[in-house]
Amino acid sequence: MAMAVYARTEVPQQCEHLAEPSLAQFALSCALMGWLLICYIPQWSRIVSRASAEGLSTLYILLGSISGVCAVGNIMMIPSSAVDIGCCRTNTRFACISSLLGMLQVILGIACFWVVLFMYVYYSEEEAEAELHGRRPSISGPNRTRHRARRAWIILLAACGFAFAILLISSIILNRFPWYSHTWADILGVLVAIFACIQWIPQTWTTWHLGHLGSLSLTGLCLQAPYTWIFGLNMLIRVGLEAWSVWTVYLLVGTMQLVLIGMGIYFAIRDRREPQEGKASAVEEDDLVEGWNAYVRSRAASNVSQAPLHLGADERSLLLPRKREADAR
Repeated sequence: MAMAVYARTEVPQQCEHLAEPSLAQFALSCALMGWLLICYIPQWSRIVSRASAEGLSTLYILLGSISGVCAVGNIMMIPSSAVDIGCCRTNTRFACISSLLGMLQVILGIACFWVVLFMYVYYSEEEAEAELHGRRPSISGPNRTRHRARRAWIILLAACGFAFAILLISSIILNRFPWYSHTWADILGVLVAIFACIQWIPQTWTTWHLGHLGSLSLTGLCLQAPYTWIFGLNMLIRVGLEAWSVWTVYLLVGTMQLVLIGMGIYFAIRDRREPQEGKASAVEEDDLVEGWNAYVRSRAASNVSQAPLHLGADERSLLLPRKREADAR
């Protein structure tokens, strides 16, 4: 009975700091969610406009998807999230929504990336089918396109299986072993940091190897990098230093995004210079071709004039241009 009374009095005390939410923080969180959607619009539109997943690393998509699953599990398992959800029973609706905005931001970000995953699978398969039936040629060649289509389905099944496993384990811990929730949240946070950092390594290598961004949007990266840094700092303010596994990953991801932005700007500057250099080299090549043609014509005329006199008329006519026959007529 004493434990029950203690639990009843403990919950209102935990919810006191959530009963009067900060309007500034609420507005900032809503603005970040709107900014997040704007960040992904250029990426989605670039994939659709190119109708291709070329330029997106398969490992980047896979690791990003499973790191997102871990991020959702992490934010759901930390004790502060349980308090935020439980306080919705006593606090006002506005206070409840304000307290859950941090969790909703994480879920929305992962949902946006999973849209990229589904688009990657769809356009990889669609491009391979178009190449196979001759509707349009693929950007990266038939072999690479077919291999990418097969890998796309594999990573989709792997991501869905991983999400189901994390959901099952988290449910068991919450219902059977709740005292391990914080430890499991830290484990998921470490996995998020590892996957999120590793996922940008194959994407960086793929972009550098191709020499262009492909279906990776530079505009989307420029929008996502500052959002990632601001969101990470916002989560630091919300959950504090104790929940370091929640916000450190966003600072690491923001750093890797800056690296890709630098590569994209370098490729853009290089591509602007290459057409001018290519135009100048094309003019020089045309001059060389014209000079060679003039040399060939002069050699042909020299051969005709130096033809032996003992050749017959029919034999000499083989060395003469056909145009003269038309003029003679």
